[in-house]
Amino acid sequence: MNEQTYLDLMRQAEGVLYHVASTLLRDEADRRDAMQETALRAWEKRHTLREERCFQTWCVYIMMNVCHSMSRKGRQTVTMERKPERPIRCEEPELRMVLDGLPEKHRLPLVLYYLEGFSVEEIARAMGVPAGTVKYRLHQARKALRIEWNEEKTV
Repeated sequence: MNEQTYLDLMRQAEGVLYHVASTLLRDEADRRDAMQETALRAWEKRHTLREERCFQTWCVYIMMNVCHSMSRKGRQTVTMERKPERPIRCEEPELRMVLDGLPEKHRLPLVLYYLEGFSVEEIARAMGVPAGTVKYRLHQARKALRIEWNEEKTV
């Protein structure tokens, strides 16, 4: 992969990568650091990518690893009292609050599937889990959203 192809593909993936970083990291500076680190790692490891059409999924996988590494190093701690602010594209603030309340393992597949248009197989590759696990997590997330959404509407 040459430099121009890499830059073009990275520009196309930029929005998706930012949404993943926003789903996993609370602080805007950490998100920007994760974006840069992901771009650097992808450039350094570009020779390991087998098919260019999988570039975006591959970069999401790298981004998830970068974000988790940042969290493990203590740069990122989130408690229930301080829910992270994420720029998830939601028209309704109530829905956004409910999404923010979901655990990462359910929230991330929802964002990738519904907001970014990833297939179940692409999410599975990016998360390093079987497709059946992604389907189950999507099911559990939708179920949790229904319950929370109905509770919010009745209050």
